[in-house]
Amino acid sequence: MKNRMKNTLLIIMTVLLCGCSDFFDISNKQTLSQDNFPATLDQVNLVLTSSYAGPYSIGMYSFYWFPMGIYLYDHTTDTYGSYDERGTSMDNYTDINSRYITQMYVDICKWANLSTTALEAIETYRTTKATTTEKTVLDYMRGQALFNRALAYWHAQIFFELKPEGWGFPLFDKVENSLNGMKRKRATTADTWAFVVKDLEEAVPLLKGYNDKYRASEWAAKGLLAKVYMQADYINADYKTKAKSLMEDIINNSGKKLATLDVYHDMFYGNSANEFNSESLYELSMNTNWNQNGPWAGYTTGSGMPMVFAPWYMDLDIRFRPGVEGLVDPLTKARDVITAKKSSEWGNNFIHDANIRRFGFHGIGGDTVPRRTFNKAYVSTQARSNTNYPYRLEDPMYRQNSLDLKNNKDLVDPRIINSAGQPYVDEYMNEKGKITYYDRSSEVNNRPDMLAWQHRKFTNIKGVEMGPALSYGKNQSSDANYPVIRLADIYLLYAELIKDTDPVKALEYVNKVHRRAYGYTPDAASPYDYKSFSDRTKTSDPNDHLANDVLKYERWAELFAEGQWWWDVRRWKIGAAEAAYYKETRHGVITWKGDESYVQPIPQLELERNENIQQSNGYPGVR
Repeated sequence: MKNRMKNTLLIIMTVLLCGCSDFFDISNKQTLSQDNFPATLDQVNLVLTSSYAGPYSIGMYSFYWFPMGIYLYDHTTDTYGSYDERGTSMDNYTDINSRYITQMYVDICKWANLSTTALEAIETYRTTKATTTEKTVLDYMRGQALFNRALAYWHAQIFFELKPEGWGFPLFDKVENSLNGMKRKRATTADTWAFVVKDLEEAVPLLKGYNDKYRASEWAAKGLLAKVYMQADYINADYKTKAKSLMEDIINNSGKKLATLDVYHDMFYGNSANEFNSESLYELSMNTNWNQNGPWAGYTTGSGMPMVFAPWYMDLDIRFRPGVEGLVDPLTKARDVITAKKSSEWGNNFIHDANIRRFGFHGIGGDTVPRRTFNKAYVSTQARSNTNYPYRLEDPMYRQNSLDLKNNKDLVDPRIINSAGQPYVDEYMNEKGKITYYDRSSEVNNRPDMLAWQHRKFTNIKGVEMGPALSYGKNQSSDANYPVIRLADIYLLYAELIKDTDPVKALEYVNKVHRRAYGYTPDAASPYDYKSFSDRTKTSDPNDHLANDVLKYERWAELFAEGQWWWDVRRWKIGAAEAAYYKETRHGVITWKGDESYVQPIPQLELERNENIQQSNGYPGVR
């Protein structure tokens, strides 16, 4: 996870390039200006490196993107309370004053602008100073900058309206040197997607033969372009044909293959041995930053996102005196009064209960929250542990029954193990490196109907999100990489693409992904193979619209909590069906409003400072 890009230089260049519009109008040749910068290939690389900074901003993967954004829109997560503006996002109609959507909008614009700045720096150097031998390297640099700009727009689609003639995003196709020039209108959705496609189609040949895992590669660009084609296939009839060709090229020629089951089970938790693995086409490298506590100081090498959805766990060191804390048996109370819960950090979010049922877990331990009572076998003079603890579950078989159910692949999708931690059942490592259990937050003590399973993907399962390394901490700066494009994603998109023309082959690609998850080799038949695309999936609710939709269910289960499902919900236009399935959040009943619920609003701040911007349809504000 060590990012070979020089982070200090990255931050310096970001500050320089995001400064006021007259920054380059400097006549003093001892300072940087258009006349003398970039003067060397290394300086060009500095500007290019700054284009990689975009996803490490506060509004993106260093803080807001999952817990205050995507996870709320697609109901991956629920929150312990109706926190601030997050409540409106959970209701699929975000407040235009939301600080979170405002920061996301700003940071996506910065990301696109940094990439455009890099493109102009590359061309300036090419035409003024480059030697013949440097032009090949400059082509590679251009390919990377084009990829980074396209990736920024891939994330910007949270603002895209679905109709081709609707509003997309402002096109940052050149660096402006005036304030008025920065006040851009939104392009149409069709024109925005065409802009992204053009960037990636140009990037692909420029990146051919390069495979630096920390930078954009040929296969990363092809993978992203294939996903863009699929997202925008309703706009251009040729996109499906082009997507098919790209995906077959990736499948047959990239050398990528699905990771083994052992690697798959460990690729989301910061273990560098299992990141950048055999199925990774592009992932964001994260590295714990011991010099910066959390993401607040700006760009960082690690992520603060897991800090927000950090798991709650059972406090082994709970204060317990038989005549005080142990005076009243919890079973005599109307609800759980045990304060034996700690959070790895903020712990604002938990897995929405409906997701647990969709994985097929229900019945034993799946529909009820167990009660705890005194542990009469507890020995106070001995070290605390899961077995030597002041309290135990009222039902001594609850944990074993839950584990038996969870490990029953006939009933429960095994991908639940990667995705969610069950309170009182699944083990967790605390801040001292001791084994404990996941727990529920104290904030749901008054909700015995809520399961409140904890997030697992991208969390620190061997310690906590805060604290020094010696205490199994991450300094609020997670080192878990984020896969943006991986082969399983491509397999499932390919199956979707050829389902109607070659259903046998399409089902085989779905089964490859399915087999790996169920512990079988991807390339041979298994007892768990789907026989048709309408087979019964694992969701426990027969009225779930994914109950007999194998393709959609597999994309949901395989890519759960990886930030991909909302894009699928949008392109399939299944938002209303999803709202009907999830029903409610801690904010209240989900009210699907129509097409505007697929789209995020242009923030009020942007409406006030840019009189040319158009508000998303269905939201208040200037159009």
